[in-house]
Amino acid sequence: MTQFASPVLHSLLDTDAYKLHMQQAVFHHYYDVQVAAEFRCRGDDLLGIYADAIREQVDAMQHLRLQEDEFQWLSGLPFFKPDYLNWLREFRYNPAQVCVTNDNGKLNIRLTGPWREVIMWEVPLLAVISELVHHYRSPNAGVDQALDALESKLVDFTALTANLDMSRFHLMDFGTRRRFSREVQQAIVKRLQQESWFVGTSNYDLARRLALTPMGTQAHEWFQAHQQISPDLATSQRAALAAWLNEYPD
Repeated sequence: MTQFASPVLHSLLDTDAYKLHMQQAVFHHYYDVQVAAEFRCRGDDLLGIYADAIREQVDAMQHLRLQEDEFQWLSGLPFFKPDYLNWLREFRYNPAQVCVTNDNGKLNIRLTGPWREVIMWEVPLLAVISELVHHYRSPNAGVDQALDALESKLVDFTALTANLDMSRFHLMDFGTRRRFSREVQQAIVKRLQQESWFVGTSNYDLARRLALTPMGTQAHEWFQAHQQISPDLATSQRAALAAWLNEYPD
């Protein structure tokens, strides 16, 4: 299989906002906690044939770093603390934390390492898998086809809601991990910016570059981890919320 010509990812901020929100909390409260995570394909697709291409992209991710303009932009947000941002400035993806294998056609991926670092892999890694699979399976599809499909859906949506009160309807982009490609996601978001009900994106890179509101709090990962971290399973969710409020009291 011909390898993908260029890196899929171009920015450390090309991820969901809640990953950085949780990472800051982990940095302050669970700095030394070790974790493991695995990729599980929910369908029957045999994605193992893409293992080499995925591994190549994982290796390329070690060159991503927080750029100065990105650092300054994050510094302007009220909930990030200087010690965390200074640490993030030095953060680099460590490909040694990722094991990618082809198990008789099945794609196996296992992540291990400090939670403060491993937490960053999930979203961009899923975006890499999605983009590579679409690249090889639909090589002739791209931005134009995506925008045509969107316009058709918007026409239908407008017709179906013409007689409804839509004043409280809001939509945000939360599609990074399942996007067709980076370029398609950006094109879709830019088009949706023209709609009054579109309120923002979970993707920090897009939010910064397109002057959108970044949106997100925490994921189920935060609560799942506390089921292991907490000494008592019955009170683990309370512990998760208490730690969160300690990090983000406002």
